Order: sequence, then structure tokens, then C-alpha cells
Amino acid sequence: MTNKELKAFRDSVSEYLNENRQEMFKTLARLVEIESVLGKKDLQSNKPFGEGPAKVLETAGEILHENGFIFQNHENYMVTFDYGGEQADKPELGIIAHLDVVPKGSGWTYEPFKLTVNEDEGKLYGRGTIDDKGPAVAVLYAVKAIKDLGVKLNKKVRVMLGASEETGMEDLKYYSNKIGLPDKMLTPDSSFPVVNVEKGVSHIIMVGNYNNKIDGAVIESVSGGTVINAVPDRAYAIVKGIEKSVIDKTISEMPMNVKFVAEETGGKIKITSLGKSAHGSLPELGENAITALLNLLTAIPFDKGGAYDLVCELAKLFPYGEYHGEALDLFCEDDVSGKITEVYSLIDIGGGKYKGGMDIRFPVCTSLKEIYSKLDEHLEKLGQTYVDDDAMEPHYVEENSEFIQTLLKSYTELTGLKGGCLAEGGATYLHTSKMGVGFGAEFPGENNNMHAADEHINISTFMNIAKIYADVIFKLCAE
Repeated sequence: MTNKELKAFRDSVSEYLNENRQEMFKTLARLVEIESVLGKKDLQSNKPFGEGPAKVLETAGEILHENGFIFQNHENYMVTFDYGGEQADKPELGIIAHLDVVPKGSGWTYEPFKLTVNEDEGKLYGRGTIDDKGPAVAVLYAVKAIKDLGVKLNKKVRVMLGASEETGMEDLKYYSNKIGLPDKMLTPDSSFPVVNVEKGVSHIIMVGNYNNKIDGAVIESVSGGTVINAVPDRAYAIVKGIEKSVIDKTISEMPMNVKFVAEETGGKIKITSLGKSAHGSLPELGENAITALLNLLTAIPFDKGGAYDLVCELAKLFPYGEYHGEALDLFCEDDVSGKITEVYSLIDIGGGKYKGGMDIRFPVCTSLKEIYSKLDEHLEKLGQTYVDDDAMEPHYVEENSEFIQTLLKSYTELTGLKGGCLAEGGATYLHTSKMGVGFGAEFPGENNNMHAADEHINISTFMNIAKIYADVIFKLCAE
């Protein structure tokens, strides 16, 4: 391919995408309006992840049909389509994105399940706009641009759209076992330039019992968090036997970026902790409402025993403002993948029963075995047992491979930005693939409120993703 041919291709793709900008918005709007959160499994109706994820895959199929693609719906686990390489047995390149989303949460300025196009700000708002419906639509239009412009691909590209990336990736396991995956894989569910390292992931569910003391100045219950892989933005405690003025005074003395509200209700007091949500892999971007509440509760003069003793122990293991597992002796780091992160994300205390959850993202220098060894040491002292709900070892692809260098070249030539490889804490579909790397969607310095209120994607990012993906598809599949 000559430089002249490449320039002509890029110019035609850019012109095509600009002409179809509003159509891209409309397509994204159709997907955003579907609340594709994990629901009740119904295999008889081909709804393995519930109503919303099934509906979003069916809508994706309708969109693909309308745009001239022949697609397959794999029993509402995943929708796929191929383009190019008619004589090829296997795809040269796989691109995988997901159409399921995390729950809406609270604190939205905009309607979470309606696409809001804010041209003044240059942003598209709505749940899934950055994670991962917006990038999925950008990839679709990258392939559509190639098809509609009549560009011949000698090798096949396969686009795969899943429905349970946020909740265990059972869609990928199903598809991989049934069909298999291409060797070279990309996902726009990560960051630019290229993410060639994904930290290991451990989602720990802890359970235990405690002496349920019910008389005196006591903590009756504590609850908080909605999903294990996000910093919790709300937590609650019901307490009794203590004056509200004492609680209010303690709140006034708390040096934290979290708001507390104490309200009298039915002879008891409800304490609400209002923090800020963030993705579990980026805890420093959030304010953990649970750990803040534990910190507050330990400072209030409750009677010893019961839930208070448990809360004090939990506050020691999960201090407010700590992101790297120091209190659990988990801290480690390396040059390739950085520091370990740990988020205490779920809590439910009441009636003598305790349940908690935490999200751990660990670097290449350690392993699940070492993580478990440290947890055994600390949690067994509390009489707690735990299970790992979703465990994966770290993932690493060699930076100097021809595949990664091709991606970096497209990125730098089209954006003018410096290329290079990154490590991330987020686990994507490609975590267990042979040559899978993250390639977008976030650009350096962007914060799109992923998993939080007012999630958005910059319009310029949305359009640039499509251009960059069209470029790498052309380079990898046209020659």
C-alpha cells in the first residue's frame, strides 16, 4: 500500500463519517435507551442475562440488518458479523465490544437511558456512551464506511457484540467454547494508545456472623454498594440508643470529602453516607461511601459489642482513603503494570449476619495464590469465610509485536499524539485471549464518568474512534 493510497482511504473515510454523523448519533440513541442491565436468567426464552441484555442484542441485530450486514445471534449471548475475506476460513482480526451496562446509580443530571447530545459541550450523555455502546457504534460505522466506500478486504474482520461483560463475561465463555476466538483481537473498551497489560482481577465475597447485640447504644444495620466492581457512592446505617446531637457533632468533625446526613426515623437514626462512584480499577477517582461510613461509626460512642465491634474491625482492614490494600498486606507494584488496587465495594450487616465484597486488581508481579494467602491471614481472624466470585490472572502481550506496532502507527499518524503501551486495572473481554489488546475508547487525560453519574463520550472521541478503527482494519485486512 502506497502513502498516496493510504491518504486517499483516510480522506474518504473521514468524509463519509462526517456525512453520517447524525446517523451515528441516532444508532447510539437506540442502544442507550435500552436498560441492558443484568436481569433474571430465562434460558427457555433465550434470555441468559435477562430482558434488557436480550433486547439490546436483538436491537443490534436489527441495526446490522438495516445497514446491510449478515449477522448471527448466538442465543442472546452474543451477536457477531463478518466482513471481507470471502475466501478466508478464519477472521484475521476480531473486534469485540459489549452492549450490557452497569446500573444507572444516582446523581444524574441527564436521563441515564436517553442519549443527550450536547453540542455546546461537545459531549454525548447516557449510560453506555463510553462503556461500551458508544465505542461499539463507532466500530460498526468504521466497518460500514469500508463497505459503503467499496473498499475490498482480502482478509476477514469479525465484530462481536456481547451482553455480560460487566457481570462475569459468561457471553464470551459461551462463544469461545462454541465458536472460538481469532488470534488477533481488539476491544474499544479500554484506553488509547494500546493497553497490552491488564491486571489480574479478584472479586471477593466475604460472609460471617457476629453477636447481635440489640440493647443500648448500638448499630442495628449497615448497608451499601450495588455492584462489586465500582466504588460505592451511597451507604446507610440504622442506629439507636444515642442522641442525634452526638452524631451530628461527630459528623461535623469528620475530615472527609463525603457528605453525611443523620435523620430521626421511628425512634432510630438513619445515617446516610454520600460519596462518589468510580470504576473499580480507578478507585482514586471516587469517594468510597462505605469506608467513610465505617470511619464515622467508629468515632461515635456506641456500646462495645455487637455490630460495633465488627464495624471497628472492618474499618481497620478497609480504611477510608486507602486504595492499594496496605491494611491487608496486599500492596505490591511493578514497572509493567503498576500498583495493586483494592476497593471495599459491598456491605450488608444486620441480624447477626455479615456479607461484604471487594474488588482487587493486581499487577503481573503477584498471583491469585499470593492474594488468597494474605486474605486468609486477615479474614480468618474475624471468623469470616470468603469465595472469589470472578478471578483472573494478569494478561500481558509483547509490546514489540508487529500487531501492536501497526496499531500504534495508526494511532499516532491519525491523532498526532505520542504512542506507547499502557497497563490498566480494568479486565476486558480480551483478558484471556492470545493476542488481545485494548485499543481505545478513552484518550489520554479523558474522564468520562465511566460507571458513574453523567457518563459521557466526547463527540470528537466518538468520531475519532471510528476513523482509527477503519484505519487498522484496512491495514490488517486489505493487504
